[in-house]
Amino acid sequence: MFRVTQFSDTHFSTEPDGEPRNTDDTWDVVFADVFRAGRPSPDLVVVTGDIANNGTEAEYEKVADKLSRLPVPAVVCPGNHDRQVPFEAILPRPGLSSGRTLRVDNWLFLFADSNADGRDRRSDGSFVDREDRTHQHGRFGDAEVAWVGETVNQSDADHAFVWTHHPPGAVGFFGKPEHDAEFARLIDMAPSIRGVGAGHTHTNATLECAGRPVHQCPSLSVNLDMEKYTTLPPGYRTYEFGDDGSIKTEAHLVGEDRWPRSSLSEATRRMLRGEISFEEMRAELAAERS
Repeated sequence: MFRVTQFSDTHFSTEPDGEPRNTDDTWDVVFADVFRAGRPSPDLVVVTGDIANNGTEAEYEKVADKLSRLPVPAVVCPGNHDRQVPFEAILPRPGLSSGRTLRVDNWLFLFADSNADGRDRRSDGSFVDREDRTHQHGRFGDAEVAWVGETVNQSDADHAFVWTHHPPGAVGFFGKPEHDAEFARLIDMAPSIRGVGAGHTHTNATLECAGRPVHQCPSLSVNLDMEKYTTLPPGYRTYEFGDDGSIKTEAHLVGEDRWPRSSLSEATRRMLRGEISFEEMRAELAAERS
């Protein structure tokens, strides 16, 4: 049994009002819950994107300092709020990797980049962030699909699991049919993929895409109850990977007394259902405040 704890959407910021919740505080509460006495310690921590809120060098220095507290190795992969150059230049260090694959017994973990629509490829093959990267819901792109499929098929591991930021199979505002279609193509290419661990949606649900479970990890910022349309306290997700290909996973929410539920506005509900855009929601909220 191999245990993994997943954090996502930490949105660490160096600005006083960078996020609705101070993730310095939520990090302390979540960290204490993960590593509290009597709870089995994970073998690995995975952080699935939106690690920094604005993708600045100062934020990644702060992230590295926070993650240095982890008593186990960690792997990070980028989200749409992250920025490629400072992410790659500052975060990797002993015990903190941005590596693309990890073999654990008969499992192969792949850390896939779902920011294809937020980056442009230069003539030398490198990538540069688009100005609108932050607002993209995500897609692997043909090159990433091919890399994942080929890497899985070239491995002698019995089982594979994909860690990424944007979840295929998401619904409403977060849904993207192109992402779902390319994941279905990927499963046809590499059927030994047993599932996905993702973030981005700030929810704790498990959905399905192409016959595979897609586990969404709660954020360290504001989380969303998509059925009751309320906020939720911060959280994380744990996994147990069995040699037989089984995956046991559970989402954990902590600090509800400190961060109680609150009802979402009607404009926010409409946006989450996919009835209006994010920009239209912001305009409606601004009009209500005025």
